[in-house]
Amino acid sequence: MTSRRPALRIQAPPRRAASGFTLIELLVTITLLAIGLVALSTLFVAGIVSDMKAERIQVASNRVRQELERMRSAGYSGALIHTDIFKPADGYSIAQQNLDLTGTVSFTEPLLPASAGTIEISYYDSGAGIYPNLKRVSVTLSWGGGRRTQGTVRAGTLLANRP
Repeated sequence: MTSRRPALRIQAPPRRAASGFTLIELLVTITLLAIGLVALSTLFVAGIVSDMKAERIQVASNRVRQELERMRSAGYSGALIHTDIFKPADGYSIAQQNLDLTGTVSFTEPLLPASAGTIEISYYDSGAGIYPNLKRVSVTLSWGGGRRTQGTVRAGTLLANRP
């Protein structure tokens, strides 16, 4: 008997799955990455706008407080609408002056875009009558600079005539 050897079969190596990304997968990844970057850039823009608004509110609040302190320091008798107190050289302009030296003064704040401020001095009116020994001082400062960064700050005080 002759022994037969089994025939050798040569097998091709098993096929590996193709590695890498298909064009569709690559496009989907790039689209998702672009959407994420747009959302992230929107947050940066919102942060910058918020910071700018906060800075402008701080500048306006400081100026309004400064004007109120100036009136408080002057006291009841110094709270008058007059060019000796509100000098045009200092950036003030008298918008309205009444015979009793009450009225309105206008000013601007150079650190704010398109700013317009007013100081109003009047005798306190309670609705039941005017108190001649009590003055009301109101300071308002508004500024422009775009819909999201514009604003207004208002504050007021009362000054009493203490004999």
